[in-house]
Amino acid sequence: MSFESDLDDLSDASKRPSARLLAGLSHLDTDDAARLADAWPAMTAERRFVIVSELIDLTEDNVDLNFDAVFKTALTDEWGEVRAAAIRGLSEYEGRDLIRQLVDLLRNDPDTGVRREGAIALGRFAVAAELGYLDEGDAAAVRASLIDSAEDVEEDERVRARAIEALGALSGEETDNLIESIYEEESFWLKVGAVDAMGRSCNEAWLPFVLSELESRAPEMRHAAAFAAGEIGDEEAVAPLGQLAIEDPDREVQLAAIHALGEIGGNRARVALQGVLFQGDDDLRDAVAEAMGELAFHDDPLSL
Repeated sequence: MSFESDLDDLSDASKRPSARLLAGLSHLDTDDAARLADAWPAMTAERRFVIVSELIDLTEDNVDLNFDAVFKTALTDEWGEVRAAAIRGLSEYEGRDLIRQLVDLLRNDPDTGVRREGAIALGRFAVAAELGYLDEGDAAAVRASLIDSAEDVEEDERVRARAIEALGALSGEETDNLIESIYEEESFWLKVGAVDAMGRSCNEAWLPFVLSELESRAPEMRHAAAFAAGEIGDEEAVAPLGQLAIEDPDREVQLAAIHALGEIGGNRARVALQGVLFQGDDDLRDAVAEAMGELAFHDDPLSL
């Protein structure tokens, strides 16, 4: 069958798109990508969202599939939910051509969800910039857009929270001052974003703040603090993380604490994980086993 015929079938909203049709969108060449872009606006918004969502599911099951051309087309979709899904679909895309699009989406898109996804996506480019993998222009664009978003008091607080979290990967006094400033704001979600940023910085100077938030009344904050403690990697966090893993009433917090112990590594973390096996419930065993594997890899990368 021709690609044009497949596009006709793909556009038919009365039928669920088959796995064959969807797989046929992988690794599109320039001509077929252009044909898809021409046909895309004529599909219903719901159909476009279904296609992007199912393609994301397929890539999670098969890493050999590549739908970047479809996701790039969907980045300019008129429906915000489709644009947001397209950004998620490009989560493994490392091409620098995406940076300027994400910067524009973060600062100018009318949809809050799209701006939030844009901030999240720029986070991996912030890491690349910190590691010296981006040229000065791209690195400056990433930093400036994240700072502008994080500082924008007119912006949705959850977008600002994601922006400061992403910015945490970029070292420097300006970043540190902004993290501290946002942490001191009254908004709960901004505080959570600041704690996320502390973790992404891997800076031990933030450890007292993180340890304090491990005792927060809010499970969302304890969850963020647990992950931050794992990223910072200081053994001082092992004891409170072990306690959270066993006693916290929120399952997601327990799992975050277990994951963090695996990230920290060392004998103290191993003992804490063994304590979870003995004192925690059986539903945590798989998470502990995974953390033990991570711990063993950190201790001896050649062991696997």
